[in-house]
Amino acid sequence: MTDIPKSVRIEIAGVARDLPVCQVAPGVHIGILMLIGDPDLTEAAGCELARRMPADVDFIVMPDGKAQPLLHVVQRETGLPAVLTRKEKKSYLKEPVLETPATSITTQKKHAFFLGADDAYALRGRKVAILDDVVSSGGTIKAVQALLALCGVAETIVMAVGTEGDKRDDVIALAHFEVYLSE
Repeated sequence: MTDIPKSVRIEIAGVARDLPVCQVAPGVHIGILMLIGDPDLTEAAGCELARRMPADVDFIVMPDGKAQPLLHVVQRETGLPAVLTRKEKKSYLKEPVLETPATSITTQKKHAFFLGADDAYALRGRKVAILDDVVSSGGTIKAVQALLALCGVAETIVMAVGTEGDKRDDVIALAHFEVYLSE
């Protein structure tokens, strides 16, 4: 068992923050990275991720969620087109709508991601960067990768502000955050 701090300090591209540590599941505590409402951190992280974007990436895909301000910065800085996978089947998604299930450390229930036919067609045969704020268990990323495979995406890479839990060599990340376990 680890002592659970009230906050953890991070520094991303020269911007420091104290993240509140919250319990997200029984006995599992993490520092909560909130980009919404923090334009300085979002800007710094987005610009740094844009600098690390491989030159051969064609599209950015982001799972629907709290990291959307990050997408704006990375897209502005790279000039790449972007697609947002939706957590609900929206009426404006062109048929056929593709769906894949997902789970994540911060979501207690199963959810799904959706893409419409027009976005799926635009991604076909492309190299795609999946962008998110934090990659933990990888459940969300695996679901998005499965969705992109249905679209015929040629290759994916994963980029995030941070990873947490086990170190991940499969993610281009700016930081690594500890997961704290209690009884």
